[in-house]
Amino acid sequence: MTLTLLAHGSPDPRHARDVASLSGRLQVAGLPSRAAYLDHDQPSPAAVARRLADEATTATTVVPLLLAPAYHARVDVPAAVSAMRAAAPDLAVAAAAPVGLHPLILDAAVELVRASELPVGPRTGIVLAGTGSRDVRAVAAVEALVAEHGHRVVDALGARAVRAAHLDGGRPVGRIRTLLRCVDGCTNVLVVTLVIADGILRDRIVAAAGRMDLAVVPGTLAGTNALADLVVLRAGTAPAPTTAAEATPASARAPR
Repeated sequence: MTLTLLAHGSPDPRHARDVASLSGRLQVAGLPSRAAYLDHDQPSPAAVARRLADEATTATTVVPLLLAPAYHARVDVPAAVSAMRAAAPDLAVAAAAPVGLHPLILDAAVELVRASELPVGPRTGIVLAGTGSRDVRAVAAVEALVAEHGHRVVDALGARAVRAAHLDGGRPVGRIRTLLRCVDGCTNVLVVTLVIADGILRDRIVAAAGRMDLAVVPGTLAGTNALADLVVLRAGTAPAPTTAAEATPASARAPR
């Protein structure tokens, strides 16, 4: 079994670098993995499938490196899995759930803050900032994760409060500092970027935080052990891999 890490892709080479780092982390743990990209970067999902088939790999589990339950997760991932089966009909492919907004994402945020060695105390506010989405369900999912499980961040770091922020949708980064200071009595704020890999989107969050004089924690989720653990968890709960023929309904295979 080989894992296929299906990332969004970016014209910025830092994105592929971070995904490769995550793949390497899994390789060290004894889990063969390949990276594929929905857009911008190569290889494509179909190219990875052909390469695996050429290497006599019999099965792969696709783990989408996507956080929000938005368009890419709902539409692009199933299309990518279908393209893999079409490109390598004898390769059995399983589609795991996207890494998504699991509580382990909050553990990854804690890991990044600890690695940064930035000061955190009982009057520190932690802002978990994403790039936002036009999909209101995706924005609501981030808010729900923080509302239900944000105590993991507060308890682990000894901070005062944690809030979600969205660059393009929901609550803008600029209002978070005021909210934390006025409501929660925070005297300093650290921003953790909720992005899988570095690149243009993270740069936009960093720039927005900089305009508000907010300190940004270095690093991305791909560099954490918690995200690697989440990839393994998603892969372990995926359905059994199926080939193109097995994935096609019997009614569609029957001759007319």
